[in-house]
Amino acid sequence: MVKETINRNRYILKTGAAFLCGSVLLMLLSFIQKVIAGYDPFILKGYLVPFLFGGLSGAVVGSYVFRVGKLNAELRQRLNTLESFLPICSNCKRVRKPDSDPEKMESWEHIESYISNKTSSRFSHGICPECIEKLYGDISGSRDSCKKG
Repeated sequence: MVKETINRNRYILKTGAAFLCGSVLLMLLSFIQKVIAGYDPFILKGYLVPFLFGGLSGAVVGSYVFRVGKLNAELRQRLNTLESFLPICSNCKRVRKPDSDPEKMESWEHIESYISNKTSSRFSHGICPECIEKLYGDISGSRDSCKKG
């Protein structure tokens, strides 16, 4: 309930700021129009309509902009979240695409591709010391002796 009140207060403040921005913008344009037309722009008569219309326009546009921003942030958060259970091959570590036939090979993609497609993450590859020893033990041992010598 406290969070709801805070969000409502933020919305009211943002809408008020948008109202004022719209009002100021339209009144400034009205001021410029009066100067160009040759009228005295410092007579306050004639600024009520631009103030109200600009304010209402600014509030409406501002509320849509804030709403789109909020939805965009929610969408970005959803896109960067992976499904909670990933069907993954225990041997090659490929991930099965959602709602696909597990019997078909095109239903499976490399885990790096899957994660890169679902998130903003990118991969670079290396090899850890344990795997170097396991895969290239005979070569890595001779390389170490060259460094010592």
